[in-house]
Amino acid sequence: MAGGKETPRQKMIGMMYLVLTALLALNVSKQVIAAFITLNDKLDQSAEIIDNKVETTYGGFDQKRAALVATKGDMKLLEKWQGKADALKAETAMIVDFLLSQCNEMIQEADGEDWVAETEEVTNPEDGSTVKVITKLKPLIEISAFDNYDIPTNLFVGGNPKSPNEKGLAIPKEIHKYRDYICGLMGTYEEGKTSYEFISPEKPEGLEEAFKTCNEKDTAKIRQVYLSLTLPDELHAHNEGMMPWPSVMFDHAPIVAAAAMFTSLKLDIKNAEAMASEYMLGKVEAPAFNFNKIEPLAFARTGYINQGDSLGLRVMIAAYDSSDYPKVRYGIDEDTANQDAWKEVVQGPGKEIPLPGDAAGAHRVKGVIGVKEKGEISWKPFDFNYSVGQPMGVVALPEMRVLYWGYNNIVEGTASGYDPSQVTLSGSGCSLSSKGNGQYIAKVSNGTKKASISVSAKKADGGSVSLGKFDFVCKPFPPAQVYFAGKKSGEGVSYTAARNTNRVVVAIDPSSPITTAKYTVTGGEVFVTGVPGIGNVTSGGSLDSKAQGLVRQSKGKTLVVEVKYKGPDGIGRIGTFSGKVR
Repeated sequence: MAGGKETPRQKMIGMMYLVLTALLALNVSKQVIAAFITLNDKLDQSAEIIDNKVETTYGGFDQKRAALVATKGDMKLLEKWQGKADALKAETAMIVDFLLSQCNEMIQEADGEDWVAETEEVTNPEDGSTVKVITKLKPLIEISAFDNYDIPTNLFVGGNPKSPNEKGLAIPKEIHKYRDYICGLMGTYEEGKTSYEFISPEKPEGLEEAFKTCNEKDTAKIRQVYLSLTLPDELHAHNEGMMPWPSVMFDHAPIVAAAAMFTSLKLDIKNAEAMASEYMLGKVEAPAFNFNKIEPLAFARTGYINQGDSLGLRVMIAAYDSSDYPKVRYGIDEDTANQDAWKEVVQGPGKEIPLPGDAAGAHRVKGVIGVKEKGEISWKPFDFNYSVGQPMGVVALPEMRVLYWGYNNIVEGTASGYDPSQVTLSGSGCSLSSKGNGQYIAKVSNGTKKASISVSAKKADGGSVSLGKFDFVCKPFPPAQVYFAGKKSGEGVSYTAARNTNRVVVAIDPSSPITTAKYTVTGGEVFVTGVPGIGNVTSGGSLDSKAQGLVRQSKGKTLVVEVKYKGPDGIGRIGTFSGKVR
């Protein structure tokens, strides 16, 4: 990115660019290339954090709108800047879609599979049209050809690194187009009888001249956004001097490194959107409260209680004067239809309507609350429903109703009507340790056939109540499947996918209800029918050079991979993949 005064986040991003440029210039190993997957995930997580912050900023316009409506304030300024914010949001979605589309095209060409994970509909605020944009791609860890160097080079550079192709040059061009658009949104507006305008210069050196038509108070923010989105025409390439930006970023870059670059550019875009949206929100002045009308509100700590307990109900107005508490008139169940039988209370600190819990079932409270409007009491209606149920305990085993030997089985203890912190589990034939949030880890020893778990809860008076005992079957932990190039044993594998695969994966069968089991590969061997020699599977699942050589000779033959692994129970096992290479 360009120079100038930078935030700590921008400095961090700039440093990552330098590291990325240096690594791309080296003949790095596959282990180092794989590290780009971790880098990409970190960048994507940062972009999500910023995105959440931006959504909160956009929501601030609605809060200020409510405050202006309540105080009958001037809406023109809000409409103008919220309209600009809507345009910013739509344009940001479009440029992110452009970057992710380029990345998806690159991965699709390598793996032959569309890599789009999530999309959404975006409305153009100018003409009301809608368009579907990409918001998220699938994880890079699933790419089989992650070390392919040719596709990024061919797509975004071409045959001459000193003169990259139009597709590569389009990336900085589109980012600069987005930069110019949002900086124009920020700096072009009317304030009273004064008109301000900002037209982005082609180079940062032209900023001072462009600022002459701006509001001086805006120049610092516009400069910050402009510089954060300005890509250099050239960068220093290792042993080659200055080279065009697309060539330095993509020439002989492995796919995962190129994908990480697109994610980094997406992070820059989201960071600029955050700065621009905060600037736009700050242009709207509104009172520091967010309600637009006086509205009755009936609430309680819960709408469900156990038989024999009671429930406190509070009825308030959304905005009220703490020096003048309102009166409330109400009836319960059959009294709701007879206003003459309604009771009257004055609401205030510690004053709650006692709702009885003697009878199980659904109950209704109906009434009115007195609100002072222009010196006169106006009675506002309210309605509240609550239920009274019988105490009951439940044990839920998310993975399935079986406890596995040597495994950290997760069980959940719940009891309707009781706070989760007051619910406890105890086991027979198994040991239990709390994980928090109502979850426990249940462990059983090898050879155990049956175990039971009991649920109990503390009552409000300090006593405890038993809520049930539940029996479980205990079994050995199920074996795993061995996957090669995304295929399990007995399934055919394409020669291209096999050649681009350098590791085996051991995982639980997808049909199993267990979803969190992790397996560790400790070794193994690779065979190809009709080809002499044996390759090895190293600890962790990677194929050694001999094994990869055998795979390259496997076209039209049967490939066999025998893997030694350990499951979450710590027991060593052997699994096999066998499949025809097409």
